[in-house]
Amino acid sequence: MRYIFLFLGFLLISLSGISQVDKIKESPIYVTDDLVIVGITAKTTDKELLELRTKLLKYSSIRFTNFDVIRVNKESKWFKSLFKKEFGDIQFISMEVDCRDGFSGKISHSFESGDTSVQGFYRDYKKNSYKKSFFIGDLTKETLRINEENKAEKEILENK
Repeated sequence: MRYIFLFLGFLLISLSGISQVDKIKESPIYVTDDLVIVGITAKTTDKELLELRTKLLKYSSIRFTNFDVIRVNKESKWFKSLFKKEFGDIQFISMEVDCRDGFSGKISHSFESGDTSVQGFYRDYKKNSYKKSFFIGDLTKETLRINEENKAEKEILENK
């Protein structure tokens, strides 16, 4: 019985690794066959930015034609002699995106102190999507707009 559970566990892990869906917890990117979402906050690390670019190259045709990040420099207190400066939060981001299917755009954003907004883009590949297929900018505001639209749609359908 124990071997059956181990085999099923191994099988599930293997299938999730083979699938073309790449969802990573606490990651700035979400990629499926129908949807690509990239979101960057002031707290996004260099490792996450590298992962983001790698996953875009691997799982989609979307490419960055320009991508610049400026971080806030903070002086290291404990290891001044070893490390002169340590990189902090993102202060400014500029990105230009080409989806290679007619959709493209660019954004530049300065993250002020306490700014929790999510800057990025999404590309919806659904064939019958009557909503926006591409958006680049403040995803926080766009998410609120989409939620309001969905709520209004639901109310209209319920009243019929």
